[in-house]
Amino acid sequence: MVKYLIDTDIASNFAKNSSTSLKLKMLENVNDWAISSVTYHELWRGLMQTNSEKVEEIVTSFLSNVRVIDFDEGDARESGRIHAELIKSGKQIGDSDTLIAGQAIANHLILVTNNTKHFSRIKGLQVENWMK
Repeated sequence: MVKYLIDTDIASNFAKNSSTSLKLKMLENVNDWAISSVTYHELWRGLMQTNSEKVEEIVTSFLSNVRVIDFDEGDARESGRIHAELIKSGKQIGDSDTLIAGQAIANHLILVTNNTKHFSRIKGLQVENWMK
């Protein structure tokens, strides 16, 4: 059963093998995590902006081997609520981050990110940092 939603920064670091401790943590919990279709989009968008065959191979391999949770209506409603709250408080974050956070909350998942300060603005979002 999925317990963790992996944020784009963590997925990117894992795909690039830049952190041995992160790699071990993710492999220990391989059946417990997934990425959002929003993260899939962000990684694919980044891939399309590079001309590196090596990066293409790494990202394509990673994406072909991960579980992806599709963004649905419940996720959209929760993301909309978060977006409105952040605007009211003057603490907006990027649209993709709002979508990922909404999906994590709507699906009762812990968001794994290296950007804990950024996501701490969102009430009710459980966050862990596997980079530390």
